[in-house]
Amino acid sequence: MNQKFAEYIQPARSETRWWMVILTLVLWIIFYMVLSSSFVFAMDLFFDLGELRQGVFITPAAVYVLLLTFVIWILVFLTVVKLFHKRGINSLLGNSKRKFLYNFFVAIGISAVFLILSYNLAPADDQIIENLNFHKWLSVLPLGVCLMFFQVSAEELLFRGYLQQQLAVWIKNRWFYMVVPSGIFGFMHYDGGMGVDVGLIVVATTSLLGLFLADLTYRTGNLGAAIGVHFANNFSAMFWISYQEQISGLARYTAPAFFNEPAMFVEAAKSMLITTSILFLIYFSIMEWRARR
Repeated sequence: MNQKFAEYIQPARSETRWWMVILTLVLWIIFYMVLSSSFVFAMDLFFDLGELRQGVFITPAAVYVLLLTFVIWILVFLTVVKLFHKRGINSLLGNSKRKFLYNFFVAIGISAVFLILSYNLAPADDQIIENLNFHKWLSVLPLGVCLMFFQVSAEELLFRGYLQQQLAVWIKNRWFYMVVPSGIFGFMHYDGGMGVDVGLIVVATTSLLGLFLADLTYRTGNLGAAIGVHFANNFSAMFWISYQEQISGLARYTAPAFFNEPAMFVEAAKSMLITTSILFLIYFSIMEWRARR
C-alpha cells in the first residue's frame, strides 16, 4: 500500500466494525430510495415532465429531476456517515483541497483529449440526429453540468470513497478493496430493458471503469482524478451523443438507430468493452512500471 493511499484511508480506521458499515449502507439505501422516489413522484404529479415514474427522461427538465436525486443521495449519505462514523466530507474526498482540485482538472483535461481523439469511434453522421439545437443546448448546459457534478461526486463518495476506504482497512489485499466496490458499481448500472446480453456487457464495462477509478484513487490518495474522469465520461454520454433514449433530454445529439436495434447495441457494447479493456491494461501496465522503477 502506497503512502498516499495509507493516509487517505486513515479516517476509516476509526470504525472497523463490519455491522456498523452495513447499518450505514442499509439506512442510506432506505432513506435515499424513499426520499428520491417521493421527489420524482411529486415532480411527475405537479409538473408535465413526461413519464418520470417510468424512468423516461427525454426533456431537459426531466433530466434535471433525475440529477437532483443525486443531491438527495449525497445529503442522506453524508448524514448517515456523520451520524455513525463522526466523519465529514473531507475524510472521503481526501484532506488536501489543492491536490484534489489539481487531480480533478488534470483528469478532465486528459479525458477530454482522449474523447476528442476517439470521436471517430462514434456512429457515422447519418446515424446521429440533432436532439437540441446549439443555442438551446448551451442554455441548458450550465445547470445540467452543475447537477451532473453532484451525480458523479455522489457515486465516487460511496464507491471509491467510503467503500474502498472501509474495505482497505479490513483486508489489505489491494485487488479486494478495488474490485469489490467496482463490481457493485457495475451491477448498479444493469438495465434489464436492454436485454441480458447488453445489460451484462454494460455491467462488465462499467465495472472496468470503476476499477480504473479505484486505481486512480489508490495512486493519488484522493477522489479528484476519479471524479474528473467520471465527469468527462458522463458528459460525453449524457450531453454529447446519447445512445439511450431514456436519458436523452440534455444530449446535443442522439443515435436513434441504436434505440430499437438490439443487434447494433450489442456490437457497440462489445466494442466499448474491448476498447475499455485494452486502455485499462495499457494504463495499468504503464503505472505499475513507473511505480516499480
